[in-house]
Amino acid sequence: MRRSAYLLATLLAAASPQLALAQTADSGKIVDELKGGIYDHDASVLGHQKETGADINLEVLFTSPSFLGIIGSPRPMVGGLVNTSGQTDQFYFGLTWDWTFVHDVFASGDGFYVEGSLGGSVHDGKLDVQGAEAQRRKSLGSPVLFREDVDLGYRFAQRYSVAISLNHISDADLAKRNEGLNDVGLRFGYKF
Repeated sequence: MRRSAYLLATLLAAASPQLALAQTADSGKIVDELKGGIYDHDASVLGHQKETGADINLEVLFTSPSFLGIIGSPRPMVGGLVNTSGQTDQFYFGLTWDWTFVHDVFASGDGFYVEGSLGGSVHDGKLDVQGAEAQRRKSLGSPVLFREDVDLGYRFAQRYSVAISLNHISDADLAKRNEGLNDVGLRFGYKF
């Protein structure tokens, strides 16, 4: 799946600007925001660290379709995290809700926000690690996991944002193993 992770990151990077350019006033906006950043892989926040390295992140958030208004108009999203040390990579998908809780702090249109995502993740990590390898790799239990993410950020100039992000994947104790994986990072965003 390592090749798949690189292919995914390349496809997201190549397709996202094309999708954004294809948006017109007549057809409405398809891509709402692009985000990218770097994470500390398997950070010891809410767990214990076994895996190492940094994760490179790319995420595409789409404009919320009107039928999602009944649940607060979350934005559908897809993204990926590629580990620089050859350990667990992931492709993820889901819905993202956001709330700007302080407006016009330093300039008109800026503000502090919190964002939360719920969805799933497909990864290439180990499912059931045994022996000496258990000291350096997580047993994630299932190739498809639940994913939650929370960001605390600042949006400036109405288009740009920077956020501290916590990403968590696990199988919610539905499989034999469930060590889970937490990543903590810094992300930058560009809103169309």
